[in-house]
Amino acid sequence: MTRRLLPAVGLLLISMGVASAHAAGAPDSDAAAGPNAVSRPIPARHAQHRARRALDDRVATYTKELNLDAKQQSQLRALLLQQREQVLRVWNDTSLPAAQRVHATGVISDATADGIRAMLTEEQRKKYNPPRPPHESTAQPGAPSAADWINAANSR
Repeated sequence: MTRRLLPAVGLLLISMGVASAHAAGAPDSDAAAGPNAVSRPIPARHAQHRARRALDDRVATYTKELNLDAKQQSQLRALLLQQREQVLRVWNDTSLPAAQRVHATGVISDATADGIRAMLTEEQRKKYNPPRPPHESTAQPGAPSAADWINAANSR
C-alpha cells in the first residue's frame, strides 16, 4: 500500500475542529471570505451533520484501505465515537493544563489505535500503522497522569 492511513488523532482533531468551531458559533470560512462579508453562526445541527459526515468518511477510508467487513466497520465506528467523546471531555476540562490535555489526547489516540489493531486480522494489521512507542510523561511530578484522568472520567 503506497498510502498510509493518517494517525487517528490527526483525523479526529481535524474533524472535531471543524465541528466544534461551528458548534461554538464560529463563522464559516466562506462567509468571512471578503472584507464586507457578514459572519453568521452555523446552526448546531449543521455542525453535527459535519461531524457525522467526517466520522462516516473515516470509516469509509479505513474500510477501503483495510477491507473491513460489516462487523469491523461497526466496531470501528464505536471506537471512533468513544475517542471523539473522550477527547472532547479532555479539551473541555478547564482544570487541566494545556500540556496535560495534549498528553491525554495522545494517550486516547494510542488506546484507540490499540483497539483498532485488536479488531483487525493479521493481514489487515500489516496494512495499518505500526505501533508507536509510548509517550513520555511531561506532567509535573505527583500530578495525575492522563490515564488516571481518563479512568476517572470514564467512571463518572
